[in-house]
Amino acid sequence: MNRGIWIARKNYLHSLIKNVSEYYSGDSDEFLTSVFEETLQDNPSDEIERAIECYEKVTQHLKFVGKRNHS
Repeated sequence: MNRGIWIARKNYLHSLIKNVSEYYSGDSDEFLTSVFEETLQDNPSDEIERAIECYEKVTQHLKFVGKRNHS
Protein backbone atom coordinates (compact mmCIF):
# COMPACT_ATOMS: atom_id res chain seq x y z
CA MET A 1 0.00 0.00 0.00
CA ASN A 2 1.25 3.47 -0.88
CA ARG A 3 2.64 5.28 2.20
CA GLY A 4 0.33 8.30 1.73
CA ILE A 5 -2.73 6.09 1.43
CA TRP A 6 -1.66 4.10 4.49
CA ILE A 7 -1.35 7.31 6.54
CA ALA A 8 -4.82 8.42 5.42
CA ARG A 9 -6.27 5.02 6.31
CA LYS A 10 -4.46 5.09 9.67
CA ASN A 11 -6.01 8.48 10.45
CA TYR A 12 -9.42 7.19 9.39
CA LEU A 13 -9.03 4.17 11.69
CA HIS A 14 -8.14 6.50 14.55
CA SER A 15 -11.30 8.53 13.95
CA LEU A 16 -13.42 5.36 13.93
CA ILE A 17 -11.93 4.20 17.23
CA LYS A 18 -12.58 7.63 18.72
CA ASN A 19 -16.20 7.61 17.46
CA VAL A 20 -16.85 4.26 19.12
CA SER A 21 -15.32 5.57 22.33
CA GLU A 22 -17.40 8.74 22.24
CA TYR A 23 -20.58 6.72 21.84
CA TYR A 24 -19.84 5.24 25.25
CA SER A 25 -19.07 8.65 26.85
CA GLY A 26 -15.43 8.78 25.77
CA ASP A 27 -12.14 7.58 27.18
CA SER A 28 -8.89 9.21 28.20
CA ASP A 29 -6.39 10.13 25.50
CA GLU A 30 -3.94 7.62 26.96
CA PHE A 31 -6.46 4.79 26.69
CA LEU A 32 -7.44 5.73 23.13
CA THR A 33 -3.78 5.86 22.15
CA SER A 34 -3.15 2.42 23.62
CA VAL A 35 -6.19 0.93 21.85
CA PHE A 36 -5.12 2.54 18.57
CA GLU A 37 -1.51 1.37 18.86
CA GLU A 38 -2.59 -2.15 19.81
CA THR A 39 -4.99 -2.25 16.86
CA LEU A 40 -2.21 -1.16 14.49
CA GLN A 41 0.14 -3.74 15.98
CA ASP A 42 -2.45 -6.49 15.50
CA ASN A 43 -3.19 -5.33 11.93
CA PRO A 44 0.08 -4.24 10.33
CA SER A 45 0.48 -2.82 6.83
CA ASP A 46 -2.24 -3.82 4.38
CA GLU A 47 -4.13 -5.64 7.14
CA ILE A 48 -5.23 -2.22 8.42
CA GLU A 49 -8.24 -2.62 6.11
CA ARG A 50 -9.46 -5.51 8.26
CA ALA A 51 -9.45 -3.29 11.36
CA ILE A 52 -11.14 -0.46 9.47
CA GLU A 53 -13.88 -2.81 8.28
CA CYS A 54 -14.44 -4.02 11.83
CA TYR A 55 -14.71 -0.52 13.29
CA GLU A 56 -16.94 0.63 10.40
CA LYS A 57 -19.34 -2.22 11.22
CA VAL A 58 -19.34 -1.32 14.90
CA THR A 59 -19.95 2.35 14.06
CA GLN A 60 -22.85 1.47 11.77
CA HIS A 61 -24.33 -0.77 14.43
CA LEU A 62 -24.07 1.98 17.05
CA LYS A 63 -25.80 4.43 14.71
CA PHE A 64 -28.63 1.92 14.29
CA VAL A 65 -28.89 1.22 18.00
CA GLY A 66 -28.79 4.92 18.81
CA LYS A 67 -31.56 5.74 16.36
CA ARG A 68 -33.63 2.85 17.59
CA ASN A 69 -33.27 3.86 21.23
CA HIS A 70 -34.26 7.47 20.55
CA SER A 71 -37.42 6.67 18.57
